[in-house]
Amino acid sequence: MTFLLAGINAKFIQSNLAIRLIRAYTDRYSRRVRDGAARVRIAEWNVNTQTDAIVRGIYEQRPEAVVFSTYIWNRETVIRVAEDLRAVDPELIIGAGGPEVSYRPERAFSDCPALDFVIIGEGERTFAELADRMADQGTSSGGIFREGAFEALAATAGIAFRSRTGEMRRTEGRPLVEDLGEIPFPYGFPDDALDPANRIVYYESSRGCPYSCAYCLSSIERSVRFYPLERVFSDLDYFLERRWPLVKFVDRTFNIDPPRYRAIWNHIRERYNGATRFHFEIAADMLGSEDFALLERMPEGSIQFEIGVQSANPDTLRAVRRVTDLRRLADNLRRLPPSIHSHVDLIAGLPHEDLESFGHSFDYAFALSADVVQLGFLKVLAGTEMERIGLGDRGFRWSPYPPYEILRTPDIDYPGLLLLKDVEHVVDNLWNSGVFTRALRYLTARQASAFAFFGELSVFIRAWFPDGDLFLPRRHWDMFSCLAGFIGQKGTPEALEWLKFDFFMQVKPGRVPDWIVRNHSKAAHDSALESTGFLARCGDVRRIAYARSEFEIFDFGDGTGPTGYLFTYPSPEEKSSGAHFEKIPYNGR
Repeated sequence: MTFLLAGINAKFIQSNLAIRLIRAYTDRYSRRVRDGAARVRIAEWNVNTQTDAIVRGIYEQRPEAVVFSTYIWNRETVIRVAEDLRAVDPELIIGAGGPEVSYRPERAFSDCPALDFVIIGEGERTFAELADRMADQGTSSGGIFREGAFEALAATAGIAFRSRTGEMRRTEGRPLVEDLGEIPFPYGFPDDALDPANRIVYYESSRGCPYSCAYCLSSIERSVRFYPLERVFSDLDYFLERRWPLVKFVDRTFNIDPPRYRAIWNHIRERYNGATRFHFEIAADMLGSEDFALLERMPEGSIQFEIGVQSANPDTLRAVRRVTDLRRLADNLRRLPPSIHSHVDLIAGLPHEDLESFGHSFDYAFALSADVVQLGFLKVLAGTEMERIGLGDRGFRWSPYPPYEILRTPDIDYPGLLLLKDVEHVVDNLWNSGVFTRALRYLTARQASAFAFFGELSVFIRAWFPDGDLFLPRRHWDMFSCLAGFIGQKGTPEALEWLKFDFFMQVKPGRVPDWIVRNHSKAAHDSALESTGFLARCGDVRRIAYARSEFEIFDFGDGTGPTGYLFTYPSPEEKSSGAHFEKIPYNGR
């Protein structure tokens, strides 16, 4: 009997950890998998895949049962796929698990008539037991049939299922896995199509969260369980030995146990391979002097941090039960070594935060000098304290459809949220992209409010493009010209110099746009090719060296006078992208 665990990710680059954990657990502990009567496969798609392609991919594997890993980003896709599968294969057993169905199974059955069952809570033990019971039914009958499946469902703990008469029934609850060490390592199966070079790999070293933030599902389970530390070390070695590029820890707050998390960071430091980066979500205000001493010794590129600020309004933080020392958080973030990439999060739409207050929160977060500032919007998730707050105040309205995003609050109306959407888009596509960083850093450093600046810039961008649509994808060439127009309107020629620098830091331009006024010296270019050794790296062939370089003289208005820069670009055979630059003394000739 064949079971298929299906993951439908939000983006192509993502992967699904849950289906791999359940598959690994079932392969080890299911007696019917061990004796060959059952087998478990996994398959992944993303929400941009056509529904009929997903249906075909599942159908052609001919499973007797399929279980979907279900989240806010794929719920609608799962429903459509399940309904189409039911039409083409009426005997197929269709189930779902994950936060989008686990907390409200009655709604899942109502919205998706094709659904036979829902796994409530953690899936490892429940699925392994269900696989055994279904395989037993299939073996005894010579093949799986729906009547036998109902018997298997009714006998398995941790299940909500649709009875023969169509009514929803629930079996007894199942306790959490207390010893996470019994869950096998989820990677390394020969038939796993995961390509770590082109995917983000997710990994957990703990489950649960000790905090009670009102908007977060993790607040429902207050306890924290840890994988054995030696097991974590072994798992990290697997990633490091294979040089997987990016591994994201999904632990909700990684740094809650100092001896433990320091041991993990030390393990990475001692065995760093120069290629694998580990991502951690941390509470930065909890870092201490011993942490900074360790972080100073971490190899560049070995770790990166995501820090949830969410709001700088104390009334808001109290309302959502988020405990944060804002002053300590700011001090600690500024103490992070520049070698550690940092990412700070804000949430728009929280209680007691109007546009003025959110502007202050944004300015607070932006001033932390993180590499990425992520502006997100409140999702009111079923079962959270935020849902109770929202239902108790008619000023809150959110979409009834995934991702259940806020539409208005008592403090911000819908037009206000649209303004924030525009700011979020501009920040993400211009600031976070890293393409325009030097010009924007120069501009924002001279503004009283970064929030007001990005709001003004979003209005300008909408007016600049004839279609007026801020959210259409734009070529870098067009966005550079737009930003040059904005800088021209602001009357800041030094910022235009920095924008020109950003432009040359991209790819070797076949031509330069009209807004760039060249300040180039062929003699200085030729001298720089020789003095930097780049001509020699191009086999002493000047034609190739010129084709892979640019030279430009800049005057940033900082009192240092004109300065030359040589930009060099990778060859077609090299895997790196973007330019390297070297500062070249310039004497005016």
